[in-house]
Amino acid sequence: MNLLTSIKPNIKLLAKLRQETEVSMTKAKEALVKNDNDYTKALAWLATDAQVSGAKKAQKVAGRTASEGLVTIATVHNKSTIIELNCETDFVSRNDVFKTLASRIAATSLFLHDTAATGKAIETVSVESLLQAPLMPLANEPTTEDVRTVQETIVETIGKLGENISLRRAAVVVDGISSAYVHGGDATSGKMGGIAVLQPHNARGENLTETAREALSKAARQVARQVVGYSPLYVSRQEVPAKVLEEQTHAEEYITSTVLEEQGFMLRPDATVAVFVDTTGKEAGVEGARVAEFIRWQVGEGIEKKESDFAEEVRRTIVGN
Repeated sequence: MNLLTSIKPNIKLLAKLRQETEVSMTKAKEALVKNDNDYTKALAWLATDAQVSGAKKAQKVAGRTASEGLVTIATVHNKSTIIELNCETDFVSRNDVFKTLASRIAATSLFLHDTAATGKAIETVSVESLLQAPLMPLANEPTTEDVRTVQETIVETIGKLGENISLRRAAVVVDGISSAYVHGGDATSGKMGGIAVLQPHNARGENLTETAREALSKAARQVARQVVGYSPLYVSRQEVPAKVLEEQTHAEEYITSTVLEEQGFMLRPDATVAVFVDTTGKEAGVEGARVAEFIRWQVGEGIEKKESDFAEEVRRTIVGN
C-alpha cells in the first residue's frame, strides 16, 4: 500500500492552509499528506514547490510581452513612492494576488530606498536592487520568518497566475512634502498615477508645524490629481526648451497647457496651480510654497502592445499558458 494514500489531510489544517496560502484544494491536500499533517512542514513544502513551479513557468513565459499591469503608489509621513508592475493581460492585473504583490513592492521601495543625493526631490529606484530586496508585508499583514525577495515572490506569482510578470520601474520622493494619486483602479493602484512634491519657501519639511505639513500634504495630493488628469510636461516655464517654444505657433497657449505651474488649477480655474500652492503655503503659516517636482506614469506607455480580447485573456488564465 502507498503510504501517501493511507494518510488523510486534517480538515482544519486544510482550511487554514488554503486561507493562508491561497493554493488550490489539490495542492493543499498534497502538502499535508506528504508531510503527515505537519502544518509547518507543509508550508515549507508549498514554498519550495511554488519556487520550482514558478521558475519553470517564468522560463516558459519570459519572452512574452508584458504591457498591462498596474501603477501603484504608497505614501507614509508625506513621503511617496510609485512603481509599475507589468503583466500580460488586464484580466490578471485585476487579480487580488497581483494587486497585493504590487502594493507590497511599493511599500518595499518606500522603506528600503537609500537616497543617492542627486539633489532632486524624486529619485529613480534601481529595479535590480529592488528585486533583490526582502519583500515587506503590508500594514495589515502578519510578519513571517519566511522572508522572500521581491524577485522570488514575482517568480512564485508567475507560477500562480501563469503570465509573464515584470517590475518595470520605481521612484521615490526623498525631499519635500509629497502625495500621490492613481486613476483607473482603487485608492492605491490603477492604470495611471502621479506624484507631486511641494517645497515650502524658506523652510524644510521637518521644520514645519503639523498644521502646515497637513495642509501642504493635502495640496500635494490635489496637485497630483492635476498631474494625472492634465498631463503636464514641465514644472515651470523655465524648463521648456527654447527650441520647443520656437516651434510653437501659439507659444503662450503651449505653456499654459504643458507647464504645471501655469495650468489653471482644476478645482479653482481662476487661479493657476502655482498660485494655489503658494496661497496654501501662506495660509498654512509659511512664506508660501512651490511645486518642486512631479512624475506621471501610465501603464505600458512606450511598450508595443499586442491586440487581444477579453475571452482570450480568460482562456489563457484558466489553462495557464
